[in-house]
Amino acid sequence: MKTVIDGVSLRRLRQARGLTVRALAAMARIDSSVVSRAERGVQKDLSVSALVSLALALDTPAETLLSSQTDRERVPLIGELAAELVALGALTDGQQRGAAALLRTYRQIVADGDSLDVHEQREKAEQP
Repeated sequence: MKTVIDGVSLRRLRQARGLTVRALAAMARIDSSVVSRAERGVQKDLSVSALVSLALALDTPAETLLSSQTDRERVPLIGELAAELVALGALTDGQQRGAAALLRTYRQIVADGDSLDVHEQREKAEQP
């Protein structure tokens, strides 16, 4: 399951705050065409820094701008993961791409049925 920007939520939040596409883009310090494409669903994959910038400009948690590509239901992030995603906004674009590649690899491993959950492995090991 790939996580992508939820253009409908982005547009609703922007409009609820009385902002134009250009005003939001200026506040987030990104190109207005990125906001427009994201809202229309043309561009679904934003850099972490763009996602965090939009969330900050809209005064909302970054995860509220994310949606599931397969079922369009919000997948709540645990606080620990959400905090790490926000912290990634301080990295360079290259570092963010590296972090995204790590997350994609992890997701693929989990999708293949392999578990990397340390807590889950400990619980299984402790069972008789």
